[in-house]
Formats: sequence, C-alpha cells, structure tokens
Amino acid sequence: MRRIRGVLSWAFVRGPAAAYALADSGSSLFGIGVLLAMALVAGLGAGVGALVGLVADRPVGDAAFVGGMVGIGALMAWLVLVLVVVGILWVRGVSPSATAAGKHPAGRHATGSTGSTGSSGWRRRGEPLVPGSLVVFLVLMTVAFGSLGLHARSVAKPADQPTATTTGTVVKIHEPSLLDKGSGTVDVRYSVGGVEYTFNTGRDPGEHFLALGEEVPVEYVIADPAKGRAVWRVESARDDQTFWLALGGGCGVFALLSGAGYLVGRLRSSGRRGG
Repeated sequence: MRRIRGVLSWAFVRGPAAAYALADSGSSLFGIGVLLAMALVAGLGAGVGALVGLVADRPVGDAAFVGGMVGIGALMAWLVLVLVVVGILWVRGVSPSATAAGKHPAGRHATGSTGSTGSSGWRRRGEPLVPGSLVVFLVLMTVAFGSLGLHARSVAKPADQPTATTTGTVVKIHEPSLLDKGSGTVDVRYSVGGVEYTFNTGRDPGEHFLALGEEVPVEYVIADPAKGRAVWRVESARDDQTFWLALGGGCGVFALLSGAGYLVGRLRSSGRRGG
C-alpha cells in the first residue's frame, strides 16, 4: 500500500512539483524532457492503437494515429495538472522544490525564514495570495491593449457626413526607416469630379499588402472629397477594435480581481501582525 501511495504521489503531486521546479530553474532539461516524453507517449499510444486495430480488424494506420493522439493528449492533461498543483502549492505557501523533496511543511514557508527548503520569490505563508507584481502587470496590459483598441475604434469611426466610394491607385511607397515598425506607408491617389486627391495610409491594411500601381477602394466625404481613407483600413480597424477592446477588458477584470485579492491579503497580514 505504501508503494502504491508513493507512485500516486509522484504521478499527481511530487512529480508535477518537480517538473515545475525544473522548469523554473531555467534548465534546458525541461524542454528536452517534454519533447522526449511527447515522442515516447505518442509512440506507445500508436503501438497500442495499432494492436487494437489488428485485434478489432480496423485500419491499422488510423488506429495508430488515434492512439498517438490519445497519448499526446494524456501528456497535455498532465502538464495542465502541473499548473493546478502549482496553484494549490502557491495558496498553501509551500514551494514546489520542497514538495518534490517530500518535505512537509516547507521550513521557509512555515517559519518565514530563508532556509534551504524554500524557493526564491515563492509565496510565504501569511503573505497575500496575489503578488503586487501581477497586479501591476495586468494594469499595464489593460492600458496597452485598451490603447490599441481605442486607436482602432478611432480609425473605424464612421464619418460625420455622408460618404461615397471610388477607386484609388497606389502612386508612391514609403519604406520604413530602421527605427520604424511595420511595412511602411503608401500614397494613394484618387479622383472625384475630375480633381485628384492624395492621402497617406499604411501599406498593409488588414489582409492586404499594397504594391505600386495597385488599386485601392477609397471612401471620401461627399461635401469634402479631400477627406479620403482606405476602405480596407477601416474594415481592418473594425475587426481590430473588437479584439483589442475585449482583450483589454478581460485584463481589466483580472486586474480588478487581483487588486482586490492583493488588498484583502495585505489587510489580513497587517491584522495578524497587529494581533
């Protein structure tokens, strides 16, 4: 019975903790081990699938493929288990390295000292569950993604006056400088009522990459034809604003939740110290 418990412990607790500790150490052995494990479980799964296909009189190739996918899926599920175990250890204030070594409780986390059983940067017992660095990170991501979403929303905003569409032509390409990001810009020329107008826009609006002489659909204000813009850029911005604003909103929600958790943890810690 003790042996069975030891095997189960390594499979579902100590093993995941040891895997995380190895990955956290920055060793290349973790990545190599994952690749080897994927090859191993895929091979074993394919072999078992092939045997099942022979016994059940099914196509061996299809059965082997399914078996290999099942093996890889099992490994992916175990890697997810690693994250679950690490989350539980974080809440308990026990380091993965101490858990992998079979030390309960970890001295550093139980006593708040910096003993050899601890892991640098790991949460101690009594500290807030949510680190302040996570709150700052989520706030920064909210600002970054929200800014991108607001910019896309500004580009996709419909004109205040009636518009019409025509066809323009790329007449000049401006290559990006060494410090510029992106693919550069282009000048698009279009004609309304015999008068030619030109505007500058990005070279890669949406799924298009503009080349010299390429025709581009242009939207312009009827009352002021000089106000023109690429239709493709507007359509791309409409898709981008949904994506970036949703991503920024999600980060904002997590930032609020993590901030609340951090404040509650700080209040509880200060209350325990005051008591």
